[in-house]
Amino acid sequence: MKKFFYISFILFAVSFLYAQNDFIKQGDFYFNKRNEMLDKNKAIENINKAIENYQKAIEEKIDEIIIYKLTKAIDFKYNYLISGEGYHQEKWDVFKSLIEKINKFCEKNDCNKSKYIVYSRAILTGRFGELMNVMEAASEGIAGKIKDDAEKLLKLDETFNNYAAYIILGRLHYKAPNIIFLLTWPDKKKSKEYLEKYLEKEPDSLTGIYYYADTLYELGEKEKANELYKKVLNAKPRKNFYYEDKKAIEEVFLKLKNQ
Repeated sequence: MKKFFYISFILFAVSFLYAQNDFIKQGDFYFNKRNEMLDKNKAIENINKAIENYQKAIEEKIDEIIIYKLTKAIDFKYNYLISGEGYHQEKWDVFKSLIEKINKFCEKNDCNKSKYIVYSRAILTGRFGELMNVMEAASEGIAGKIKDDAEKLLKLDETFNNYAAYIILGRLHYKAPNIIFLLTWPDKKKSKEYLEKYLEKEPDSLTGIYYYADTLYELGEKEKANELYKKVLNAKPRKNFYYEDKKAIEEVFLKLKNQ
């Protein structure tokens, strides 16, 4: 009888792992197709399937890798495919839910040593903060939390996710406001330094060029900034970064139009 229960347990555990792996494989399949569909509705359909499968996988067993995969899929959907005030509450709920899952996971795991977790927290905290007003975000310490995790990521693995730590810190120092007694560390010069390091590694990133131009403009280097804006505006979206590049081009177009 004991042998029967032991074998049954092993079979259950194996089937459990196979089920989770199948969800992850399906999620990866649809996520990897995210830039293949130039029809935005079809792209949304694909990313929704990726998110659905990753969520099923995380329900089976939560770990740092599946958190990272789900974060990337959610970020792609809400940062590059869906926008507008009509989605404010939906974004709020989605980001908050995953942040809470991460916090619960980190109660039992040393997440500060995981590049997957600190990256995911930095991204989700940033997106969550974008839904708040300036003072609310400052009082919640949003910028500081992003900074802490991005700096941890830089120490853990500067190459991770296409040198993401550099562009996160570069944009953070540009966007975070200086608020007396609340937020005093943001520095446009540091933004420039981080973005220059990022572009040394990822020179073709239209988002990186766009962010660098923004920083230069604020530092008074307007001629160089405008050259870079035009470079982005005249570029064609890269095949593997279609929606990321498309967003950068569209935002630069609006920026130049309103100058």
